[in-house]
Amino acid sequence: MGPSAFPPGRVLDLTRFLPGPLAGRFLLRLGFPVLKLEPPGGDPLSSLAPEAYRFLNAGKRVEVLDLKGEAGRKRLLALARESALLLDSNRPGVMERLGVGPEVLLRENPRLVYVRLRGYPDRPDPGHDLTYLAEAGLLGRFPWRAFQFADLAGALAVALIALKGLLLGGGLYEVALSEAVKELAYPEIPFLDGSVLCYGVYPAKGGEVALAALEPHLWALFCERAGLSELLGAAFSPACPENPAYQKICAFFRDREAEALEAWAKAEGLPLRRVAPFAVENPPDP
Repeated sequence: MGPSAFPPGRVLDLTRFLPGPLAGRFLLRLGFPVLKLEPPGGDPLSSLAPEAYRFLNAGKRVEVLDLKGEAGRKRLLALARESALLLDSNRPGVMERLGVGPEVLLRENPRLVYVRLRGYPDRPDPGHDLTYLAEAGLLGRFPWRAFQFADLAGALAVALIALKGLLLGGGLYEVALSEAVKELAYPEIPFLDGSVLCYGVYPAKGGEVALAALEPHLWALFCERAGLSELLGAAFSPACPENPAYQKICAFFRDREAEALEAWAKAEGLPLRRVAPFAVENPPDP
C-alpha cells in the first residue's frame, strides 16, 4: 500500500482472537503503528492457532499489560494520552469495571478514537462467527467451515469506523458483529456458483484453473482463442457431465498445464487464472 493519508498516530490494540486483530492488521497496512496489549495470559489464539496469530499480528509491537493491577491501568492511561486509536473487544462493561472505560480514556485524550467491537448492538449475549452467520441467514451460502465471514465483516467495519473517528476528531464508536455481517447479506447473484460453463473452476494438468468469462465479449474471445467456436452460444449452459459442451471445455483444460494456461490467458487478455496454493503474506516487522 502507498503512504497513509491519515496522521500516523499509534493504535492500541486490546483485542483478541480474529476480528479485532484483523482490523489492527488493516490499520497497520494503512501506515499506523500498532501496539498490541495482551493480558498476562496472552491472546488465546496464539496457542489455538499459532499460524493465524502470527499472520494477524506480524508487524505489531506486543506488550503484556495487566489491567487488573494499578500499574497496568496507569500504563494504559499514559499510552492513551499519546495514541490516536484504541480497539477494544472486551464484553460490554469490562473496561468500565476496571476503571479504564471510554469515558476515562477520552477524558485523558479527547481526540482518542475508541472503537468497541461487540457481538450485538443492544445486548451482551455471547456469540461467534457461526451464530452471527446463522442469524443473518447466510450460513447456507458461505463456507463457514473454512472462512469466517462475520469476523471479516466486523474487522472491515472496525477499520472504517476508526478512520471515520479520526476524521471527526475522536470519540467512542461501536461495531456489532451481528450487524456488520448483515451488510454481506445481499441477494444471491445467478450464475456465480460454478453452475455454468463461462464461470467456474476446471481441472488442468498440475492443478486447476478459474474461468470468469461472464461478459459475452469475453466468452467470445475465450472461444475464439481456445479454438472452441462451436461453444459460442453455450456460455450459460449447465456445467454438468451430461452436457457435451461441458465435456469439450473440460477436455480443453485437462490436456494443458495450469501455469501455461494462465500465461496464455494473460497474453490474450482473458479472465482466467490458475488456482494458486494458499500463501501467507505478512507485513514487515517494525
